[in-house]
Parts: sequence; C-alpha cells; structure tokens
Amino acid sequence: MKRRIPKRYVVLISCTGKAPITFSFHPLAVIVPMAIAIIAPITWVGMKFYTYSQRNLMLTEEAAEVWQQLDALDAEVKTLRERAGLPRTESTPAEANPESSPQGGVEAPVEAEVLLEAANSRLPALSADLKQKVEPALEDTLLREAARPTGIPLKVTTEISSPFGLRRNPFGRRSFEFHQGLDFTGAYGSPVHVTAPGTVEKAEWSGGYGYHVIVDHGYGYRTLYAHLSKMEVTQGEWVNNDQIVGYLGSTGRSSGPHLHYSVYRNGTAVDPQGYID
Repeated sequence: MKRRIPKRYVVLISCTGKAPITFSFHPLAVIVPMAIAIIAPITWVGMKFYTYSQRNLMLTEEAAEVWQQLDALDAEVKTLRERAGLPRTESTPAEANPESSPQGGVEAPVEAEVLLEAANSRLPALSADLKQKVEPALEDTLLREAARPTGIPLKVTTEISSPFGLRRNPFGRRSFEFHQGLDFTGAYGSPVHVTAPGTVEKAEWSGGYGYHVIVDHGYGYRTLYAHLSKMEVTQGEWVNNDQIVGYLGSTGRSSGPHLHYSVYRNGTAVDPQGYID
C-alpha cells in the first residue's frame, strides 16, 4: 500500500503541573515555505549569473568587433603613411592586441571591460596620427603628384621625330647638339595641351623657340611648348591640366611643323620620355 501524507500533524507540548499545549498543522504548510526559502536564493543566484554571463558575452563580442575595426583603421593609416612618404610606425604590441597570434604560455583570460578600455585608449592615438601627421603629409604628396607632368601634350596621332639627347644638328649635318626635349610630329594647327596644372611663366617669342610657352607647375617641375603657330595663354595665367596653351606650328628655329616639348626638374632638362609613359 502506498503511504499517504497525513492530512494534519498534532504536536503536544507537556509541562509539569500545567495543562499540555497542543497545536496541529498541515505538512505542506511547512514544506512549501521551506522549499521556497531554499529555491528562491538559488534561483536568484542563477538569474544573476545568467544575466552576468549574457552581458559579459555581449561585451566580449562588442570588444572583438571594436578591435577588428581598429585593426582595419590601423592598416589604412599605415597605407596612407606609406603613400605620404612617412616612416613606418611600430606595430601594436602583441600583448595589447587580443587578435594577435598566440605564442604559448599560461592562459590569462581578459575581461571584456579591459578590452573595451584598451580599445578606447588606442583610438585617440590613431586619430591623432591621422590628423596631425598623415593628412598634412598626404595632402603635400597629392599636390606634388599633381604637379608632375604626365602624358603627351598632343591628343592627335603623333610620333617622336627627335628624341632627347645628342643628335645631329638639323641645320648643320656635320655637327652635333644636345636636344633638351622631344619633337612630336603633327598637323599644323593641332591643339597643344599642358601636361600638368600650373602658372604660365612665359608666353613669348624667341629666335630659337619661336612662339613658346613655359609653365611652372611647382615642386621643381616646369614644361616648355615650343615652335607654336599661336599661343592661347598669357604670362601669369593659371592653367588647368589638359588646357590648351597653343597650337602646333613651325616658328623659330624649325625645319617643319612639329612640337618641341621639354620637361625641367629643379632647373635641369630631363628626358620627357619618363613622364609620358
């Protein structure tokens, strides 16, 4: 037979010379409160632990995402530093980067709050480096690159009829001269375009170059466009890249329609071939 829990218990307390004290109670009236007294703290601790675990997990994921973004930003800053010609900076110490490859040793878990604090302290350094060093240097680099002559000043089909360097004098076959530029063939009156933005230093006539234009591009770069049939710019004028400065002709010391094109670097004529490829 199955044992049944009595409906009620009777407790008798006797005392010498006095009437006994009796009281009754239902078993559940005692068991339930005791169970609640035991289970409630356990449940509270469990909920607190679960809440803490979830919060810690979320913070850890957030910290990992922040570090990933910082690593990407760090890589971009390094690329910009190289583009700007700045020296390379030291890499982030491995012990400060939770994403770095482990090298062994005793495991030491890092709290999410510590990771976030480290990430927050890393960001200002990257931002300062970007604004104070990289941006000014990069701006200067871009201006320097823009000042560098690029391409051929003629947009029509053309060939180089006389290269840079020693050549026979076209007016005295038995003598040689140093040709300080390239001669391009082309139809008379073809537009001549400047190969970099800058300020027109000269737009005048001379016995050797005839009608010619010299443009100062800054950063030590200057270009010359000679033997023009007509000039389209004046001295002191600012010209944009590819702007027309004149038209192909045969003025000055010329044996036929062509464009003489020279590139000067810090006052010295250099081979334009290195600037048109």
